[in-house]
Amino acid sequence: MSAIKIRNIALSHFAKHGYEGSSLNEIAKEVGIKKASIYSHYKGKDDLFLTVVRYVFQYERRKILIYFQSSKQKPIKTKLQDFFAFIEEGFNQSDTTKLLLRMCFFPPWNLRDKVSEIVNSFIDGMQRALGKLMTFHKNKGEFIGVNIHQAALAYITLVDGVIIELLFTGKNKFFERVNVSFPIYWQGIAAVEKE
Repeated sequence: MSAIKIRNIALSHFAKHGYEGSSLNEIAKEVGIKKASIYSHYKGKDDLFLTVVRYVFQYERRKILIYFQSSKQKPIKTKLQDFFAFIEEGFNQSDTTKLLLRMCFFPPWNLRDKVSEIVNSFIDGMQRALGKLMTFHKNKGEFIGVNIHQAALAYITLVDGVIIELLFTGKNKFFERVNVSFPIYWQGIAAVEKE
């Protein structure tokens, strides 16, 4: 039995039931092995969970970068606005997205520091990538006087803020907040362009 199969099944359990609600017995049962066999690959539940979380954040990072690269010809406003639909779709269709979003806001208490390191590294990397993307569009003339670092940080803050609605109340409230907040964010950037 491969460690990858155990990881993938554990990912599904952690995404659906969280860290606390997932059991190694149930994971082993679904894999088709005895619980003791998991210890051939992982030191225990914490090790398995952290392996899954690291994998999820690397996987989602690649997915997000591909999203922005695949829409390279679209204006930056469209890319940023459409990203919210990309997040919502992932949350409802992908265990990796679901687990990533939950870990950003609700890491298990006993692993909070380790998960927070993974989350913070991911967010810092996404902010740098967003800054590069915005710089590319600024060089194309889509931004004029915008401070790219501030624009990227403000966008990530907006994303963080509306994701809470997705986690707690669902798609409708999520898009209601996006549809109110994004135009105000964009007007702020447009106002800088005119100064």
